[in-house]
Amino acid sequence: MTMHRRTTEVSEGTQASLHFGDPSKDMAALWLHATGFNAMTYRSLLAPLGERHRVAGLDMRGHGLTDLPADPKALKSWHVYRDDVIEFLEKEASGPVVLGGHSMGGCVSLLVAGKRPDLVAGLVLADPVILKPRFYFWRHVLPFIRQTNKMSRQAKRRRAEFPDRQTAYESYKGKSAFSTWREPFLSDYLEDGFREAHSSEGEQVVRLTCEPAWESATFSSQRNQPWGALKKVQNAQIPTVVFRPNIRPVMTNKVSNLMSSRYRELILRERPGATHFHPMEVPFEVRDELARQIAYLIDGYSPGEDGRLRRTLHGSEWDDYD
Repeated sequence: MTMHRRTTEVSEGTQASLHFGDPSKDMAALWLHATGFNAMTYRSLLAPLGERHRVAGLDMRGHGLTDLPADPKALKSWHVYRDDVIEFLEKEASGPVVLGGHSMGGCVSLLVAGKRPDLVAGLVLADPVILKPRFYFWRHVLPFIRQTNKMSRQAKRRRAEFPDRQTAYESYKGKSAFSTWREPFLSDYLEDGFREAHSSEGEQVVRLTCEPAWESATFSSQRNQPWGALKKVQNAQIPTVVFRPNIRPVMTNKVSNLMSSRYRELILRERPGATHFHPMEVPFEVRDELARQIAYLIDGYSPGEDGRLRRTLHGSEWDDYD
């Protein structure tokens, strides 16, 4: 499937995005990446969707090839990401899109839908970073305290430079967060995750496009309002599907149960055997859900048009597709 890059001029600079499918078609879906990654990371997940529609992935501020101010000291919450996505959609989308995202991208997708439900037809969230309401309460009551956590500290110590991408690949392959990734996710991440640069000694190197200090600040700047956004999404009746892995998910049982109780139309899909990196481990599940929402919410198909399937275990019995 043909992929093309696009840069969009916005108020503070340029946003970089990848588009799959006929560029003359309206955008049907937009995907938002996790902290530290970029749109290219998810190329193999998104590309097949371009057979029938134009779908896009966006490099958010401080990530990938997007060129917007990224001062770690100025980052207070993920609302800046939310507003960047809104500005992108206002310029690039002619109507509501299916909005999806992984980890931070999932939370940002929810924040976008909460502020501008007119821009969002449906939500597909892969283990979004949504914590207990009390966590956000204290972030707002005590805004002068900058929260730190293990992820923030680890990101700050992350190695920023390698001699070349191959060395970076060998350093990451099969280790830590990358140990469960399918091919070609790691190679795709490295393509836009590093840029050519010079070391302090003047040697040619490759350097992370998401600076460790910015990644660290992102992890520690979560004075967001996802629960307020969820309420607005419920009021707007935006179809929402949340994927939750069962191996060390970000979303705890308490959080997922609370989300389901507060938004009864929300569909929660638990995935046994998957980790927080669910899109890199079982990408077909996320892709299928994006395709399903595009069919129903963009193309206008109804579930009844899926037809009826014969279930062989039931002999000649016919059941509606569920």
